[in-house]
Amino acid sequence: MNKIVLSALAALTIGTVGASASDVKFYIDANGQLFNTPAEGRTEVVSKESSVFSKAPKLEFSGEHYFGLTSTTPSTDVSVAGGDQAKYAAASTGFEMRRNYVQVKAFLNEKDYFRVTLDATKELASSEIATTTTNAVTATGTPATETTTLPRAGFANAYVKYAYAYLDKVLPATGVEIGIVHRPWIDYEEHNGWFYRSFNKVLIEEKATATESGVDLVNSADLGFNFQTKTQYFSSEAGMFNGEGYHADKAAANQTNSGDLSLEWRLTGHILGDGTKVGKNDRTKDTYANLSTFGLMSKNHKDDSVALNQVSTSAQKSQYDRKFYGLHAVYNQPLFLIAAQYIKATDDAQSGAVTDWGKRDYSAFSVNGEIRPITDWTIIGRYDNYKMDDSLVNGASMSSSVEGKKMIAGLAYKMNKNVSFIGSGKFINEEYTVASAKYAVGSDTGQSKNVYMFTTEVKW
Repeated sequence: MNKIVLSALAALTIGTVGASASDVKFYIDANGQLFNTPAEGRTEVVSKESSVFSKAPKLEFSGEHYFGLTSTTPSTDVSVAGGDQAKYAAASTGFEMRRNYVQVKAFLNEKDYFRVTLDATKELASSEIATTTTNAVTATGTPATETTTLPRAGFANAYVKYAYAYLDKVLPATGVEIGIVHRPWIDYEEHNGWFYRSFNKVLIEEKATATESGVDLVNSADLGFNFQTKTQYFSSEAGMFNGEGYHADKAAANQTNSGDLSLEWRLTGHILGDGTKVGKNDRTKDTYANLSTFGLMSKNHKDDSVALNQVSTSAQKSQYDRKFYGLHAVYNQPLFLIAAQYIKATDDAQSGAVTDWGKRDYSAFSVNGEIRPITDWTIIGRYDNYKMDDSLVNGASMSSSVEGKKMIAGLAYKMNKNVSFIGSGKFINEEYTVASAKYAVGSDTGQSKNVYMFTTEVKW
């Protein structure tokens, strides 16, 4: 017995330090005797340890992945002069990699850490009808312009979603993220009110694509800092950011670089407690009720490739300031969740002639809920309504004023702690609300569509 124990200990010891002699193999027989050559009746000793070298005392790896089959059908696929407009040429069906998060946290101590999250996405992009105009010449050398139709392309390149240091309790009950960090609102809503980023974004983030539509006011991450406070009955986030988001740049389209930044915040009252667990509640077990206000003031704002004055007489795309304010309420108990929100926003042109685009006013509300009638099964519902009204510098209304309505229904099944399946339908109707020579009231903007998805969520 002693020989067996000593041999086993020797094998474990050698296997653990084997990184310095990885080409050496050891074998053990039925009596526990250790050998360095193979033979009949001997089993190779395999170490389950792998060497990881880091100056951090602890590394934590995790991942979150959304894969799915999507079918989308636009309501209009051919534009009509003075009526319905087409933005997508045809129906589209295919598999998507909607998100592919791979994350590592290097803990500097029990609370402080540095986090890096890589992401990739490949979604349906179904031939969005877009045009670009460039300078050209005719065969005789006469100056002219050339218009080219461009399809909207998906992508699957890996990119950095988050990269920040988190320092705990730099102020009482307050930590701070520094780097490419969470912006204050979206992460809160996705972990307290709307848990289904895998098939639909939150109201404030959705934009016009082949499978969604919306106000596109802010995204989830940006370069800057974010102070996060957590107490029993109150939590908050407040920070300063570049304002363009993690995948955009003022110089990328219609903006010039400047020193203007974005101030953003969230304030939440936790009526039942526990604000110290904000974002970490188990909604199938915990009961909570939260009231929140959130907002943004962004000077010289730019979000991706926005173009606001396409229908004005000016070819100049305006530089603009953005601000928004929102209210949100959520109540959850193990049987169900109900949440609602309201948002007001404005984009103001920094300058322009009286016949140029002057501003865009937004208003939007959303109500969502889920019922859990049976263990591991969830019925999901949501309704969004949003309006975007453009006006000239002189205050005149413009023909790009629109109203969108969206209904979402879904059924989710949690197979185990790592894997869930969701079937969902999304029904979008977006219409012009101001009559003009170009569009009639009630005509389709091109963003009306029906979208069906089957989604697999994997978390580890």
